[in-house]
Amino acid sequence: MTTIVRVRTTDGDYALPVDRVREVRSVVGLTPLPEARDGVAGLLHLGGNTITVVSVLSRAGAHVVVIEVDELTFGLLVDEVTGVEQVADDAVGPSPVGQDRPMVDGVLMTTEGVVLRLDVEALARWLAT
Repeated sequence: MTTIVRVRTTDGDYALPVDRVREVRSVVGLTPLPEARDGVAGLLHLGGNTITVVSVLSRAGAHVVVIEVDELTFGLLVDEVTGVEQVADDAVGPSPVGQDRPMVDGVLMTTEGVVLRLDVEALARWLAT
C-alpha cells in the first residue's frame, strides 16, 4: 500500500506521495517573481525561508502544497486538497506517453475517474535546472 495526498485543479485530479508533502498553505502571501520562467508562480515565505511555488498544474489556485525532495523545498499551486488515502501498489498504472516534461509517473483509475500521480523528484529536477 502507498499513501497519497489527493489534490485537484480545474484541469484534473492528481496524487502526491504523502512522505514528500510537508504541509498545505493558503496562497495568501504569494509574491510574483519578476521575469519568472513558465511554470513558476512566485515566492512564498515559509518559516525563516522563502520557497519557489510552481504553477505547472494551474495558473491560479487557492492552496500551496509544500513538497520536500532531498534538500529542496518548494510549493505546488493547486485549487484544493481533497484528502489523504491509501492505494494498492498494483492499482497504479504506468507513466503515460506524450509528456513534454515527464511529471506524471503513474495513473490511478478511481470511481471518480483518472488520477495522475506526480513524480515530485522529476518536478524538483525541473525546478532546479
